[in-house]
This record gives sequence, C-alpha cells and structure tokens, in this order.
Amino acid sequence: MPHGRAGAPGQGVHAHELALLTEELDHAHGSAGFVRLSGEPWVGKTRLALRLARAAAHRGWAVACGRAARDGTGRPFHALVDALDDQLAAADPAVLERLGPARLRVLAQVFPALGGSVPHGSLPHGPPEADVHAVARALRAVLEELAGRRGLLLVLDDAHRAGWEVAEFAEHLLRHPPDAPVLTVLVHRGSGPGAGRLASLAHPDGAVRHIPLRPLAREAAAALLPEGLAPLHRELVLRDAEGVPGLLRALSDGEPPDAAGVPHSSLELACGPSPLAPSAPALDLGALSPLARLAADAAAAAGDPFTVETVAHTAPLPLGLALRAVDELHSEGILVPDPRAGWSRFRRPAARALVHQAAGAAQRRAARERALAAPDAAEDTGGAVLALLETAGPPTAAQAALLESYARTTVFTQPARAERAARRAAERPSAPPGPHLLRCQALVLCGRPAQALTEYARLWPRQEAAPPPATTERTDRTDRTDRTVWTEAAVWRARALRLLGARPQARRVLRAVSAGDRAAVPAAQAELAALLLESGRPARGAALGAARRAVRCAPQSDVAAYSHALALLAAAHAAQGAREAALEAAGEAGPLLSGLGPEEAAPVVEAWRWLGEAVADGDARRARQFFRHGFDLALHHGQGHLLGPFALGLARACLHSGEPAAAARHARFAAAEFDRLTAYDSAATARDLLEFIGRGPERNPENDFGIPLSTREREIAMLIGPGLTNKQIAARMNISIKTVETHLGRIFKKLGVRSRAEVVFRLSIPAAGFPPPDEECGPAARRPATVRSPAPGGHPPGSG
Repeated sequence: MPHGRAGAPGQGVHAHELALLTEELDHAHGSAGFVRLSGEPWVGKTRLALRLARAAAHRGWAVACGRAARDGTGRPFHALVDALDDQLAAADPAVLERLGPARLRVLAQVFPALGGSVPHGSLPHGPPEADVHAVARALRAVLEELAGRRGLLLVLDDAHRAGWEVAEFAEHLLRHPPDAPVLTVLVHRGSGPGAGRLASLAHPDGAVRHIPLRPLAREAAAALLPEGLAPLHRELVLRDAEGVPGLLRALSDGEPPDAAGVPHSSLELACGPSPLAPSAPALDLGALSPLARLAADAAAAAGDPFTVETVAHTAPLPLGLALRAVDELHSEGILVPDPRAGWSRFRRPAARALVHQAAGAAQRRAARERALAAPDAAEDTGGAVLALLETAGPPTAAQAALLESYARTTVFTQPARAERAARRAAERPSAPPGPHLLRCQALVLCGRPAQALTEYARLWPRQEAAPPPATTERTDRTDRTDRTVWTEAAVWRARALRLLGARPQARRVLRAVSAGDRAAVPAAQAELAALLLESGRPARGAALGAARRAVRCAPQSDVAAYSHALALLAAAHAAQGAREAALEAAGEAGPLLSGLGPEEAAPVVEAWRWLGEAVADGDARRARQFFRHGFDLALHHGQGHLLGPFALGLARACLHSGEPAAAARHARFAAAEFDRLTAYDSAATARDLLEFIGRGPERNPENDFGIPLSTREREIAMLIGPGLTNKQIAARMNISIKTVETHLGRIFKKLGVRSRAEVVFRLSIPAAGFPPPDEECGPAARRPATVRSPAPGGHPPGSG
C-alpha cells in the first residue's frame, strides 16, 4: 500500500533536508564537501540518503554507498569496503596503475577486490593490521580517481557503529580534502558514544555541515498514511507514531487495534500487554546484536520504566551482559534514561509496544512472569495487576481489591484498561457494587455509553433495595460513603444518557439525587449544567444557575473541579449572550486549566470544550485552540466519549475561520465517532454540517448567507424580519441593546449589506433551513434534508 510520495526528489518526506543535501552536491563541485546526517531510529535517515544517491546519479555523479556491520562486528573499514570494493573491482586498470604499487599494497590489506592486483608475496602474512593513516591517505587518492571530473558521492550509513578507524579517516578527509568533487555523507544516530565521536568532527572553516533529521510535523506525517484508514485509527496512528516515519508505516499497516474502535491511551503503550493490532508489522531491529535484541524483548516485557537488573532477570542474562546490551540499546537511540537514576525507558512508547507485540504469546507470558519475579518488581504494583488481567478464574479478595484500586487510579488516564481491571474485580460472586459501578464509568469514558447504560439498569435496583442505615456514627459515615458512590454513579449514568441524546432521562437521573448529595459531589452540579447547556434555548437560564451552583460547590483547593465549573459558567454566560461575563469567566478558567498537568486535567477534559463554546462567537481562532487542545488531551487519555464533541467544535471553528477543508475533515471524524457511540442524532448533526460545508457559500450566492454567521448573529438576523426594534430584540433575548448593535454591525459586514431591509431581503430567500429562534434543539427538532438548528452555547450549524 503506498505511503506518500517520498520517491520524488524535492517532494514528500523531509523535502527540506533533501534540498539542503542537494545544495551540498552543488557546492562540492567547487571543493570537497562533508555532511553529517543524524537522527533517531526509524526517522528516515537511510531512505533520505538513498534519495540523495538517486538524485546524484541522475546528475551523472558516481555513487558509492556502504554501511557499518549491522551487528557491530566486522573487519576494519567495513563501511568503506562495503561502499568502494565493487567500485575498485570494476575500476579501469589505468586507475590502479595511477594509484601505484605502494598504495595498492596498503589498500589490498583492506579491500578484497585488490588482492589480485598486488604481486604475490608482497602482502604481509597473517591477519591484516593496516596502518590507519596510510590507508586514509590511499583512500583519499582512490576517491580522487573515482570522482574524476563528474563527482563522487560517498555515503556511509550507520557510521556511529563503525570502528574508530572510520572516524580517523573522516578526520583525515577534513584536514586534507580530496582534490576532486567529492561529497562524503556520514549517516548516524543522534546519540550514543559513536555519535559523540562523529559529532566532535569539526573544522575551523565550517567544512562539516550537520543536518539533523527530526520527526515530521502532523501535516507531513498525515500525508504518509495510506488511504482508507478509519478516522479514529488514523488519529491514533498520528498520535502514537509521533511523526517518526518508520513507526507510521508499522502502525498504519494492519487492522485497527480494537475491533470495537475503542481508543487506547498513550500510557497503555508504555507498559502491559500491547494495545496494538496483532497484525502490525515488526520494527526493523536488524541493526542490533542478538544480545541487544534479547534485552529489547525483556525491556518491552517489563514495561517502562525499568532497571538493568529487571532486564537481566527477565531475559534472563548475567548482569554484565545485560549492562552491555542496555548500553547498546542506548547507543542506538532506542532507549533513553528515565528521570529516576538507574532507570531507562523506550524513546517512543509505540516502539516498546511494537517490540512487545512481535514476540510470541508464550515468550511474552514467560518474560512477564520473570519480570514480576525481579528484585525491584515489588515497587511496581501495576505489573502485578497487568498480570492479573490475563489470568483466568475469579480473583481472590486481595487480588480483587488490588484490581479495583488500580482501576480507580487509572480510570481517567487509561479507561479501556481500567474497564478490564474493574471487570476482573467484579468477577467475585460476592463483589460489592463498587467495581461494577467503576466499570460502568470506565465504559462511558472510553466511549461505550450504550453498554454502560445496560449495566446501570441492572445495578440500579441494588441501590433501591439497600437496607436503611443504623444511627451509629460509624454507620452514618458508611452511609455517607455509600450515598457518595451512588451519586457519582448517577453522574456517569447521566453522562451516558447525555452522550446518546436522551437528555430528559438524564435530567430525571440527576434530579433524583438530593440537593445535599449534589453539593457533596461537585461533579453532579457540573454535569447538570452541561446537560442544561445542551438541552436547547429554554434551558439556558437554568444552565446559568446550575453553573453558578457548580462554582460554589467546587472547592478552590481542587483546581481541576473549580476550573471546570468556571468553564461551564463561561459557556452559560455565552449562551445567554453575556459576552463580557463569558470572557471574564473564561479568562479565569483558562490559566487554571493550562497550569494542570495531563494527569491532573484528565478528570475534567471536557472543560476545554466549554471554554471553546464560551469564545466561539467572537474569536474562532481561540475557540479552535481550545477545542484542539481538548481533543488531543482526550485522545492522549483514551477518553473516546469526548472525541466526537471536540471534533464537532473544531469543525465549526474551522468553518468560521474560513477553512472549509479542515472543517469538513473534522465534521467527518465527528460523524464517525458519534456513529461508534451510537449517538445517531449527534451523528446526523455532524452530517448536516458536512452537507452545509459541501454546498459552500460561493456555489449559490443568491440563496445563502454568503459567509456563515455565528449562532447569536443568526438569531438576531432572523428577529429583524418581524420588524422588531433593537430594544425589543434585546428584551426577547435577554441581552443588552449594545450587544444587539454590536451583532448587527457584524451581520451587515458579513452579509455585505447596509440596511435592515437588505437583511430581511436576504432572509426572505430560503437559505440554510434554520428553524425559528425559539425552537428547542434535540432529537424531536430533527427534520429531514435540513441543516440542524443551532444548539446552545454559541454553536454554528452542526452543533451537538
């Protein structure tokens, strides 16, 4: 399957770096050049060097490419022999004659092709121990002869693995450049002892040009992916590959990692069973020695981070050999030091998952068992939990408690894995409601709300059948704890219903929770505010009240919950048309949310959505940033239930920013995600937006607004038709007259009109099919073949 247009010189992957290399070819015609091309594993160094070789051959240059022995062994000057031996074997006899017998004797000790060119008996007996300096001088003469007037490109790949004699040869070329058009390119890893030797190559005239090869930007990486990938699979590949072309190819080949399309979190790549598809091809590890391959498999089984002792115990290897193997993995750039002294981790978590996936099932199981028995395994309770996930039979009470604790700790950062842990904990016949309810929460988070509702329906009678509590203080504390558990469950049951568009049922679930319990669980007030914001225009006033209560209930010491409540307040103000109040609340919530780390922000990822809604009417660029950050955070944590709403917000923001292609891409993703959630009404909304984008304002300027108006602008424009004054519009919409005037100015500018009469004329022509402003959004408001009505919170066409 094709992976882009990398074969075309000057185009495709790393086009800028290829242009720099071809520029060096041009310079080498005047004087010999020297380039170092460095980068991490699988970033595309070898492919780029081959593209340069094709470009040089196309220009008529002689090309010699070689690489160091892949296992780190081999005869001296192995890379140079690999590059030049065939050239010398095919060289014109006159070339060998010009080199002279003295040089030939020196070179014959290194190059097999010259063994027959030296008189018998003139070579030393025994293993060759060539004089490095003499070989370097003779090789310089060889390069000059092979280059002639047309030029020679010499590429030495994996130069960090070559012996010290190749570095000495490179130093010699820098001090004594060939008197011919020769460009020498050393391709090597960006870290490790060998890379350090090559990085020390310097010249006072700046003759060494260093071109670092970095991971691709998102747009360039996306261009490499094959057609036909499912939208979610595509996003996961782009996230996990982190712009490394080799990882992109490995992750995109094969089936999606989960048949149900549930996203895995980034943390799941770093430890435990690989969440990647079994059909994903293995990474190219042929450059590693057998010892390092064994250590890499052991490290992948142990999971990030790990110690050398763990690798030695898991492989199993003597500690000295394990140290040597781990050092090789570090020098190859596959491993990097962990912040904890003495610990290491894979540079890319996806590489760890692919290495682990490549091992056979029996080998993986045996390696994990040895890793759990390692001396430092006692520090990692997660490893024991991950092993329990793959065992059969009901867990013991202690194991169930461990599984439930792990699931509760990771439910926001690894919901798919937390769901499996909670399910295992609930397998005990006498399991309490806790693990069952925790599993339902994880199902909602990872994007399986329909399945969660089925489980909730089965569990809810257990709450109603609970015996009344006693009056002792201890029992009161237990009762309060139980009520808190069920209140949290009600929040997530309501969230599942909200995701599926069943908003009236969700309101009933939350109303059944007492006011005191809602105050004790700030998330309950926040969920009520979010639900009311999505329930249409009649609920906007109630949404503002719920958002204010959420701010009062959230303790300021809990920065995540407090900033979430503030973001909801900002969105509620925006839905009421109070732009200044919305910006004030958003201005307070934004810095608080930005100050949270990824794991701290995991429970309130949806807050970024409400910030985007709060500023969507007046600042599409900023709204896009909020939606994009929330989308990336949800994808990082595997919170699949939020991907559709964030993608829809991105689509609207891109549309208002004048980027219809990006808007269509995000709307298409949103539709696919809502289909996966079985939120069919929201999926239809996304498709309506996609249809609206596809028509394009330029296709029928007589029958469209020309430029998409914001929700508030459309509402005001449609109220002009009945002849309402600014004061009447302000009273109808519960906003100030000044706000109405500001919106009217924007409407006139966007529609290219100068009067209210012209606005009425434009509105009198059937346009996008928007409903009257008082019509409530929701499943009942859906009409065939029309664009969906604007939803609350500043949503453009296609809001959820």
